[in-house]
Amino acid sequence: MKLCNAAEAAHEFLEQTGLDPTLNRILILSAVVASGHPLTAREVFEAVLDEHKINRVTVYRILDLLADKGAINRISTGERALHFCVGHDHSHFHCTQCGQVQCIENTTLQFDEDAIANSVGMTVKTIALHLEGVCENCSTRSV
Repeated sequence: MKLCNAAEAAHEFLEQTGLDPTLNRILILSAVVASGHPLTAREVFEAVLDEHKINRVTVYRILDLLADKGAINRISTGERALHFCVGHDHSHFHCTQCGQVQCIENTTLQFDEDAIANSVGMTVKTIALHLEGVCENCSTRSV
């Protein structure tokens, strides 16, 4: 997604959620939207810093605010840094060799949501799996 489209979407989302569409919020949300894959806070900071001088702590606070409002997802891989991405109803793959995190659409995974809901005896609205292993790039490098 182009950054201007991401900025427009970010501005619109912020207004819809009742958040002031400040420049910092728009730039941070735009960076996550435009990336196409989950980013660490440091990667978001570096992406925004290319366009606008911003404090690292401000980036962390805005990422937390956006995650709390449901605009982005926080992904914990068990490593120190959290990753952030947009969208819901998808899962994540973490490469244990290179550390890369990828979004995987749940439609590509084979599971029966109704069967899962019945087996746990609860109403399931969203399924998000955390998959770990070795990505295609790392597995071809080790051959």
